[in-house]
Parts: sequence; C-alpha cells; structure tokens
Amino acid sequence: MRQTLFLSATLALVSVASASAQTTPASNPGSTSNTPPARPVVACATETPRHQFDFWIGEWDVTTKDGKRAGSSVVESVSGGCALLENWTSGSGGHGKSLNAWNPSIRQWQQYWIGQDGAPTEFRSSEFDGKSLAFFDKEGTDSLSFSRMIFTPLDASTVRQHAEKTTDGGKTWSTTYDLYYHRRK
Repeated sequence: MRQTLFLSATLALVSVASASAQTTPASNPGSTSNTPPARPVVACATETPRHQFDFWIGEWDVTTKDGKRAGSSVVESVSGGCALLENWTSGSGGHGKSLNAWNPSIRQWQQYWIGQDGAPTEFRSSEFDGKSLAFFDKEGTDSLSFSRMIFTPLDASTVRQHAEKTTDGGKTWSTTYDLYYHRRK
C-alpha cells in the first residue's frame, strides 16, 4: 500500500511539473519569463518559386478590356507566404475564392477555384515564362479540350487575366474572358 501511495504521489508530481513546463507565459499571467514562445519555421518565405505570383497580391478593381466594371478582388499572401488567396466579387454580386500555391513536388503552380455556384475548377499544372503565369485545366476525358488562364503584369498597377479554351489540342484558342486588374490606390 505504501508503494502504491508513493507511486501515485510521484505520478501526480510529474504530471504537475509537466503541465507547468508546458504552460506559456501568455496562459500563465503570474509567470515572470520574458522568453517569447517559439515560432514555427516558415519555409516558404525564402523559396523563390513561391514568389513568382506575388505581383497579383493586392486590392483590385477589375474591368473588361474596354473598361467596363467586371468586379473586384482582394488577393493576399496566406499560410506564411506559401499560398495566395483570392477573394473575388463579380460586378453582379457573385462571389468566389481561389487558392493558389507552388507545388514543389511537381515544380508548378496550382489553383483551386470555387464560386458560389459550387462548381470547382482545378488548374493542376502551369508554366511560368519569367513574366506571365499560365494555369491549365483539363476538361473531362477529351485530351484535346482544355483551358488556360494567363496572368500577366502589364505594369506595377495592372495585371491582365486572360482565359482561353481549345478543343483541338492547342492549335486554336477562343477567349473565355479577358480581365484587367487595376490596383486600388
């Protein structure tokens, strides 16, 4: 019995010591420690490919090529610089979001779009030519039909988003939409 009591008391002390060691100064107001909590390593902050699309970060008024209002967009860096999140509002009030990230395993950017209609679009591959970033979306089982969406910075305050579709494997293209993002001042 004495050994059981000793063992129980020892386990209780170890539990209290362990809980005390895990308590951070923020959750323990009586703590006098000035050591800030450890921050996680941010791997994405220094990886160059992850910043190829940073030209799209910002608050935007979006128009068609002829200057008609198409909507607005806020694009922000999220997840420690590992992704871009777009918050889109169309001129008619529709909403959607895209999550854009560099995938190091395939060495390409990818985008997942979802609008309020519930139909997602997955751009699983991309090409970056040093200026423009083009995303590609394969449509169904037809290997000849696919879409591409090209983002091109025209200057420090304007980005063009040009979406096209092909049904002949890329020999000819038809424009789906052609939008111009104008940075808000």
